[in-house]
Amino acid sequence: MMELLSLDDFKDTKIDPNWGPFDYLLHVLDVDQQKMQKSQNAPPPPQTLCKQDHTGFKLRCKFNNSVGLKRKRNLKAVEEEDDGDGDRVAPKLKPKRSKKQEKSVCPIPPPDLPPLFRQLIVEEMGGRGLVLVIQKTIFFSDINPTASRFSIPFSQVKTHDFLNEAEAKELDDKNSMQVWLLDPSMRGTSITLNKWVMGSSSLYVLTNTWNPLVKNNQLKKGDMVQLWSFRVNSLLCFALVKL
Repeated sequence: MMELLSLDDFKDTKIDPNWGPFDYLLHVLDVDQQKMQKSQNAPPPPQTLCKQDHTGFKLRCKFNNSVGLKRKRNLKAVEEEDDGDGDRVAPKLKPKRSKKQEKSVCPIPPPDLPPLFRQLIVEEMGGRGLVLVIQKTIFFSDINPTASRFSIPFSQVKTHDFLNEAEAKELDDKNSMQVWLLDPSMRGTSITLNKWVMGSSSLYVLTNTWNPLVKNNQLKKGDMVQLWSFRVNSLLCFALVKL
């Protein structure tokens, strides 16, 4: 059992005449803590002390029990971390998993050309080297009759590899190119490909015969389309697919 405080425990106490009841209580708790540290193996005080009418003993009993339980838990943790030879062993922690890792990740399949377009281009036309150039939403500027062009911003282009070196140089020199386009209705038409530089932004554009294509295929704002490139006998061609 833990020894109770005695008069000897307070022999070095210097009483301040300005102390109030609460100051005396704090000093008692401080002396009790110092005595407990000197006897680390002392058991906790009996529970019956908590039932006494003396306020100081009741508070001290509750305080010591809480500290004793805390020390008991700490000693238990140390014993569990000891490997039996006196060496401390770091506790094994379970690796934390982020919320992203816990969620099942469903890979997005790469876009593919619709079967009817693929059949027409590959089997009937002998097209090769299908490349997705861009997938974008039709904006008002793309169907504005006054503008008469389909914009292909560099920031949205999947790859520039659909052009060979000669074609890229032709466009860099501000020269236009006539290319063949398969529209969403799978009808072929000739259209002009240009490269525009507007300030710090660059884009490809399909122009000239774009307005009839919009009208014939009833393209409207908000439609999602894909522009694919392919080659027939090394000639650059495009296919515009409405999703």
